[in-house]
Amino acid sequence: MTYPEYENIIVEPLAEAEGVVRVTLNRPQALNALSADLLDEFFDFLDHFEDDPQAYVLLLRGSGRSFCAGYDLASSRTVEPGSPGDILREQSVGRSRRTMIDSVDRYLRLFNTRKPTIAQVHGHCISGGTELISMFDFVICTETAKFGHIAGRHMGTLRTLSLWPWTVGYRRAKELFMTGELIDGKTADEWGLVNKAVPEEELEEATLHFARKIMRIPLEVNILHKHSVNRWMEIQGLQPAIHSAAEFDVYTAFIDGRPGFRERVEADGLREALKWRDREWRGTELWDHNKEPES
Repeated sequence: MTYPEYENIIVEPLAEAEGVVRVTLNRPQALNALSADLLDEFFDFLDHFEDDPQAYVLLLRGSGRSFCAGYDLASSRTVEPGSPGDILREQSVGRSRRTMIDSVDRYLRLFNTRKPTIAQVHGHCISGGTELISMFDFVICTETAKFGHIAGRHMGTLRTLSLWPWTVGYRRAKELFMTGELIDGKTADEWGLVNKAVPEEELEEATLHFARKIMRIPLEVNILHKHSVNRWMEIQGLQPAIHSAAEFDVYTAFIDGRPGFRERVEADGLREALKWRDREWRGTELWDHNKEPES
């Protein structure tokens, strides 16, 4: 099957691993920050992937130094209501709630993709990046990868909570949200956030090896395995829990006395606003604002 060509993602059916279709987030200059255009392309691809009779596994990775630095706050087509790049300046609960619910319903579509999905993570996987991989069936990362929700230091919670209450438990989830700190790949492996953490030089082969192990089982059997587990989570209340999280994320923009991050961006620029936001964490993490303007 021939896939469309996109501007923000690269699609490659792999000859060396028949049945694997690899998608590369291709905005390395923005650390693959999730713009509306990128997400539109990705979900358009997903339709083609589902219809491809030769495709068994979706493998997602990021180009450049990091997997994904979160949502693109600067783009004029941002998916973050009330962010500096939001072209609609109106701040209403109704509008923001509709945007968030539409967003999480699209993520749930990824969660319920019929075929198996694997995320291959290196560098930073921050905020919106953690939401994206949370909808994948499996995550393989480098031992030095960094995970967390640094936007929560000021902008709000995550619209899906990145499924952390399920994957790492409610205490670890609260730790990630309420400290604003990052964890590395080894810790993510220990906590159950990922399936496996490997040395950086082994990441690509480890991910392909994992995909080949999955493909030993007939696709239709694995589809039943996947969706029986998904149904278990749905019975536990996955969809209403995610919709509730999305609404909590909306509330942040309406907190009385909340310092104006967007106003700081307008006055000093995004990079300086991010430095201001992260000043209390200086010296405690590997986050270089001179090189990484997105988050």
